[in-house]
Amino acid sequence: MKHSLTLALLLFLIVSLHAENWMKRLPDDAYVANLSIPGSHDTGTGNGFPGISVSIYGPFGDKYARTQEKSFEEQWNIGVRAFDMRPAVKDGYLNDNHGIMPTKLRFDDALYFLRDKLIENPSEFAIIHVLHASAGDDNASNYGEMLLELVNRDDLKDFFIDFKPSLTVREMRGKILLISRDQYADKPVGGFFQNWTGQLNWDAQRNGKIVGASGATATLYMQDFAETFRDGDLDRKVAGVRQLLDFSTKHKASSESSIVWVYNFASAYSKTSRLYIPFIVDEEISSSDGYRDNAAHTNAAIIDYLNDPSNTAGPTGIILADYVGVNTSNGYNTRGQELVDALIANNFRYLKDMYQVGESDATYRKPLDMSARIVCPCFNSNLRQGWEGDQFGAVNPNENAEHFNRNFNTYQTITDLPNGVYAVGCKAFYRAGEAQESYDHYRIRDRALRNARIYATSGVHRLSYPIVSPFSKNVFAAKGVGREIAAQSGTRNYYIPDDMIAAEHYMHKLGFYDNVVFAAVNNHTLTIGVSKTQMAGTDWCVFDDFTLTYYGNTSESYNKWLTEMKKRKLSYTSLTISQQYREAYANAFAGSATNRVEAIAAAQTADIAAEEIALNAELWDEYKQVAAEAQAILNSNEYSEEAKTFLRNYYTSVYLRNLSALELTNDELPSYIDELRQYMNLTSSGEWTGISEMPAENGQWTTDNRLWTLDGKPVNTTRQPGLYIFRSRDGKVHKVLR
Repeated sequence: MKHSLTLALLLFLIVSLHAENWMKRLPDDAYVANLSIPGSHDTGTGNGFPGISVSIYGPFGDKYARTQEKSFEEQWNIGVRAFDMRPAVKDGYLNDNHGIMPTKLRFDDALYFLRDKLIENPSEFAIIHVLHASAGDDNASNYGEMLLELVNRDDLKDFFIDFKPSLTVREMRGKILLISRDQYADKPVGGFFQNWTGQLNWDAQRNGKIVGASGATATLYMQDFAETFRDGDLDRKVAGVRQLLDFSTKHKASSESSIVWVYNFASAYSKTSRLYIPFIVDEEISSSDGYRDNAAHTNAAIIDYLNDPSNTAGPTGIILADYVGVNTSNGYNTRGQELVDALIANNFRYLKDMYQVGESDATYRKPLDMSARIVCPCFNSNLRQGWEGDQFGAVNPNENAEHFNRNFNTYQTITDLPNGVYAVGCKAFYRAGEAQESYDHYRIRDRALRNARIYATSGVHRLSYPIVSPFSKNVFAAKGVGREIAAQSGTRNYYIPDDMIAAEHYMHKLGFYDNVVFAAVNNHTLTIGVSKTQMAGTDWCVFDDFTLTYYGNTSESYNKWLTEMKKRKLSYTSLTISQQYREAYANAFAGSATNRVEAIAAAQTADIAAEEIALNAELWDEYKQVAAEAQAILNSNEYSEEAKTFLRNYYTSVYLRNLSALELTNDELPSYIDELRQYMNLTSSGEWTGISEMPAENGQWTTDNRLWTLDGKPVNTTRQPGLYIFRSRDGKVHKVLR
């Protein structure tokens, strides 16, 4: 292992664990060669190294051979989709090595891990690039036979795809592309690399090829300069990385004949250290800190390149880097997670321009997923790029984002869209206060549930929809993932997430909390966002997986809009609601539309009706709560029957009549609530010396025909026949009652 540990590539391109994720959002027609793919160099080193009982080199791995801190599985979870592995024969199986040093990751385990993920998520795909780590073999003579046996197993073989230059995202979904730097057989399972070079010579770097089993051949450009420990070589490495980025970002293949596959290694080592094992090895070789130091320079160079607005937005190809998912390592500023995030986001800066959609490309029966037009639709490791306004926050994020205990407006504008009907969706929930408070709001479907909204704005029209409550799904037993909290109703508990880990589980594993708002674009521009302008105690919103679906621009598209709106009505069946609001809410969702103006009007009518019925539910709930307090006073022995007489009469003749009729408006209910409270206050505020059917002349009252006044305020006895008064022991008039 002179100077460097052998270099190679396992490129793994696959969707993240989410149902909606960055790889799923890629256009089906996109060439794989036109993508920007984050990857890890010598992936298996993240799984660690065995002890001396397994290999004499094992104890030296951490110092000399580590290029990753996160394990293979962890790299997958944070968004890495390219993995570099070095199979070597060991004890009858293929182990993943870094040169002579074995890792704790077996090559067959890695393949089965990918297979299982493809079974779970058939829209995903993988590309694997391998290099035989022959220096670490127990027996190199049968490496090819062992590799063929492994990939041709009945439970693996159907997952591999033959290489061809024009492979598209659609063709790759559910498949693995295996590309080898070694010709282990006459024909590859997948493809063979040819003319690989580690030189910083532009002509040599452009001379590569990838050949498939059928003979189909693609042009390959590569940069794999690995030794940066000599004076000036680190600068040359960074220049080489940038040179290939200059080519790849400008070269966007529009036809099969123009396709170029690109592999750009950020990895290298800028420091060496002496490895001494008596009678076995005594050499200056790469060091783990050398990989860290190199990463601090090359990872930063790529991030800065992608963030530089003067550079053309375009594909990077496959980037293999060290210390992915780790921004600092052993004192070095590796910026490995920033790099992964930047590469993922980069796809959606240029693919939207390469794969334009026209109005005729979508219908209400066959909508198009245009989520790729959203920058950072998901939140892998607290990614924030693309969003304006109040930035999303995150405390211990689990590939999601949040706004906690504050009002907010977070948005982004998407341009160059075909006009027509769009659905903007996201996974999200709004907890209106702490758990019990939030449940109480949900129980009565009041206005607090409408505080947080997902919205879409086109031109002067902004349409929005309330983000769902976490109690919109009934969970009666804790799931045991992350931190959960419960609200009580009677003897039953209702569980909801209380941290980001639990939120992730509820949103994705359980499939909860889908939100959608429709919009009609007529100026090719759409602003999507989330906002909240009212607080409800210590409230909390969690977000993930924004989507954009296009339904075309036909009359059927607008009817589809209203059809979907009807599915999102809240149920007020079991709640006390005035009849006119119940009818208005039902009628607001019963219309039809054949054009943009009609659809927007229908949506706005529905939103007004939803606001009115929510207020009505809130006011009736308050009225009933006050009535329950009044009933408690009437049932109490603390007050005389004389003092309770008029409260009882009012409760029976007014409150129960109103409750039976359900005719009160939102303007009328507050006065009736206040009046009932005044009766209660009269009853509970003291002892009474008299009740008169009509007020007597006592200096405070005057009469003019049937018009009476109290403290200068008129009381119309025609409208309110039967006036009564409570008089306290000091003779003061307290209240007129009817």
